Amino acid sequence: MQERFKVQWVFGNITEALRCQIVAFWLQEGALTNPDEAWRRSFEVACVLEDDETGSIAGVCTVAIGMDDQDRSYGFVRIFVRPSSRRAGLNVRMMERMIEGFKVLAREPGGPHRLVATIENRKLERRAAQRILARLGFVHVGVAPNGEQVMQRMLAA
Repeated sequence: MQERFKVQWVFGNITEALRCQIVAFWLQEGALTNPDEAWRRSFEVACVLEDDETGSIAGVCTVAIGMDDQDRSYGFVRIFVRPSSRRAGLNVRMMERMIEGFKVLAREPGGPHRLVATIENRKLERRAAQRILARLGFVHVGVAPNGEQVMQRMLAA
């Protein structure tokens, strides 16, 4: 079943047509409700999960680039997969591809040296999910003001 889905790296290479598809996907799925926010966030898309059977977008991984207190860039990760397309392992495949792409960018001067994610989905607080995140290189680094766990993964030594 998972062969039906492919993960495509698109960071920095979003065409106008793909941006329109991504915005429509988020709005149709209710992942985002504001079209202006969806358009803005489309520039942060790192990977797209494509459904080969339907040719449609099944999921999106975004990475917003920010600057930390030491003036070093980092990426803030978000993933959304359409509920009807959710399968075990798809999020991991998206994360692996996103990490692979950002490891390459980390070699560039000024490129992000770490990825940060907050755990919004309570299922990701379970031990099994934490083991998967650890296998991907994420470690717990704190708690956000809203009580969500903060995880980070270094990209470069």
